[in-house]
Amino acid sequence: MKNFVYGFLLLVLSVIEGWYSYTYLSGRWELLGIFISGVGIGIFLMFLKLNVKNDKINSYKRELEKESIASDANSAKVKVLESKIEVLEKALEKALQK
Repeated sequence: MKNFVYGFLLLVLSVIEGWYSYTYLSGRWELLGIFISGVGIGIFLMFLKLNVKNDKINSYKRELEKESIASDANSAKVKVLESKIEVLEKALEKALQK
């Protein structure tokens, strides 16, 4: 929500600045104002792109965490099964010796 507010504020300020420079300034100051407004809009667009990219990275991190947790659980199950197999093998050896 905070990112949305910052992005919206940046866009509104860029548009207001461009409108003001186009309406009230003249000559080279008008061009400078429009240039600065364009830079502001460019920053806004990159801000949006970075937010989308960061969201994708965070979702990928969460997915990796889930996979690592699942693999830890699977490795724990494998260790338990291996220990059960060892116990059964020892019991079988004892039974065969009798």
